[in-house]
This record gives sequence, structure tokens and C-alpha cells, in this order.
Amino acid sequence: MTIQTTDRYCPICGKDVAEANFKRFGEWACSEAHAEAYVNDVRARKLQMVAPEPRPADRPARRGCCG
Repeated sequence: MTIQTTDRYCPICGKDVAEANFKRFGEWACSEAHAEAYVNDVRARKLQMVAPEPRPADRPARRGCCG
């Protein structure tokens, strides 16, 4: 049995969502601008998970051709 809540909050500003017009990636937003900001945030996090930037300590040391 699943319980479904009717409370909808914008993931960007936290305000209650009154209109059901702006839903992205399963999340409701209060405006088109906040829905787009949420999409951009999700995309950035997904890219970070796929190809995280290596930290300097994680990079292998470069060696010359002989050594």
C-alpha cells in the first residue's frame, strides 16, 4: 500500500506549489524559472557523478620516458 501526499514544495525556494504546471524529474516547482533551475541542477549533479573532476592528489604523477 502506498501513501501519496498532496503537499508540493518547490525544490528551489521551498514555497508551496499551488499550480500543477511545472513538474520536472518528478518534482514540482512554483514557476517555470524554478523548474528550469531544478533541471539544470539535476543535470549538473548527474554529470558530476559520471565524470568527476580528479583532485590533484588523485592524479598519478607523471614520469619521464625512462623512469
